Order: sequence, then structure tokens, then C-alpha cells
Amino acid sequence: MLSMMKYPLKIVHGCTLSELEGFLKESCDIFDKSVSLEPTSLGGWSNVNFRGRSSGIEFVLKLPWSTEVFDSNPYNPIYDLSLFFSRLDIASPPLEVGRLPNSSETPFCIVEYIPGTSLPSIGKANENDLLSLKKSHQILKREKPPNIPKYESPFNYFNAIRSPVEEHDWLSKASTETLDILNQYELLLPSVVSSIEIIGYWSGETMHGDLWIPNIIFRSKRNALLLDLEACATGDSRYDLAYLLEAHESASIKEIPLLFEDEDVNFINSLRPLALTSVIDWSITRLLSMESGIVEQNLNTPNIYSMILGYVREKIVRLGFLLH
Repeated sequence: MLSMMKYPLKIVHGCTLSELEGFLKESCDIFDKSVSLEPTSLGGWSNVNFRGRSSGIEFVLKLPWSTEVFDSNPYNPIYDLSLFFSRLDIASPPLEVGRLPNSSETPFCIVEYIPGTSLPSIGKANENDLLSLKKSHQILKREKPPNIPKYESPFNYFNAIRSPVEEHDWLSKASTETLDILNQYELLLPSVVSSIEIIGYWSGETMHGDLWIPNIIFRSKRNALLLDLEACATGDSRYDLAYLLEAHESASIKEIPLLFEDEDVNFINSLRPLALTSVIDWSITRLLSMESGIVEQNLNTPNIYSMILGYVREKIVRLGFLLH
């Protein structure tokens, strides 16, 4: 199981914490006094996340997982999506997006910090938690945010989630460990394709795309917050439920029946191999990126590398079990 590791932050994207605090004060209109960043990350894999404070504002600073040079700011669409869904009370309101005035012009995004509870597994959610998550997911699926990717079918989505591995610059130089994983995985892909061809269609609803338990914050008497909207797309919202069951630790629909409609159970189960394909391909892509040296140093340690190796091996075994 891949956990949301918290880790000490001393130097990030080549900047000390005090330098980052100064850059934010210089770059952000929302801060008129000193900025203070906590020296421990909030966890997460898509970004390096800091909690910070300034002038009574509590916020989360997001910096990229990659040290690559970005021609355009990758956080612009995330800002727009966060703004769209925050107005519906299911996402944190964005506060600012921009670039740090450092030599790399590192992109950043700042969102409001909203307190709540993060659970270790979906099986730990109580009835109120599940109902709040169901409501948030229902709100998300019926909305039509502009400028998000559209996937016409499960097979279309499968091709999209496979391409980062197939097109990775480091693929021909992959380590023995990563090549072994790829070989095991590719033996299963014909069966994955067969399972996807049986599904045949999408509903055309909006889906979160990365709805696993670390991306859900539960709040008392309010909608659950949905984090990390980078994978939001038009596809089928029921994919999110299959992903929720498989991405973190494998769970049974019987554990959390409040989230599911009876008529959707078979369809959701049929999407489980596709959800596993997504997390396996993400893991292989991240391993290749770590080996190539483009992953920010706080997310590129031997311990994290070993964790991802263990996670992807576990998920390949799980995929084989589902397919046979």
C-alpha cells in the first residue's frame, strides 16, 4: 500500500524555506506581511505540498513533483478547476498561481487550507463520511467544467493512461527492477484489453480521475473535499468508484455499500482492471522519472523508490487475480 508520506522540507527546487517565504512575499498580492511555511510536507505525490500562514491566511503551497522546465504554468488549469468546484463546496478555493522569481521560475499554486479529517482507508469511513463523499461525487459528476480532457470510451482512456510509459524518454534505459515489472505487466495487458472491450461505453459524466482515499478530506456536516483535480476529465463517474476500491488497498463494495447504486455494482466491478492499469502505469512512469533524475529531490529518495516498487508489484498481483 502506498501511503501519503510526510517528510521534512529543508531545500525544495533548490530553495531554502526562508528563500521560498521571501519569494512568496515578493510574488503574491495576497500576502502583505511575512510568510511562514511549516518545515514538514503535507504528503502527496502530484506536488510538494507545504502548509503556510500569512496575515491570518492559512494556505497550502503546491510546487511541482518534477524539476523539468515548464514552458507554460501547469497549475493554470488546476487553478481554474479548483475555482470552479470550490464554488460548489467540494474543493479548496485557489488563492494564487504563478512562478517563483528563482532561476528556474518554478511554477506554484496556492490554495486555501481547510481543516478536516483524512482517513487511512475507505473502510474506516462512517455513515456520515460516506454520505458526504457520495454527495460531493454526485455534485462533481453532473457538472461540466470547461477545458478538461474528454475520453469517449474506456479503451480511449486506457490508451491515454498507457502513453506516459510508452513515450517516456527513459524507457530504453530503465533499471532491471523496472524492466522486470514492465515484463510482468505486459503479459497481462491482452487480458486487460479484452476486459475493457466488454465494457464498451462511457456515460459521458465528469470524473475525478484520481479518487483514492488520500485525496478525500472529510468535514463535519459539510461536503467532503476532493483534492488533486489534475486528472479530472469527461468519462464515467463510476470509474472513480472502481478506482476508490483498488488504488489504495483493495476493498469490497460490501464494506461501503452506501456509495453504490445496486444497478451499478456489476459495471463498477468491470472497471476495476482499468483502475488498476491506471495506478500501475502511474507507478512505472514515476519509477522511470526517478531513475532519469527529473523528480524533485524530496520525492526521489531510496525509501520512496522502494515503496513505489512494492506498491506496483502488489497491484500487478492484484490485477492478475482479477483477470483470471
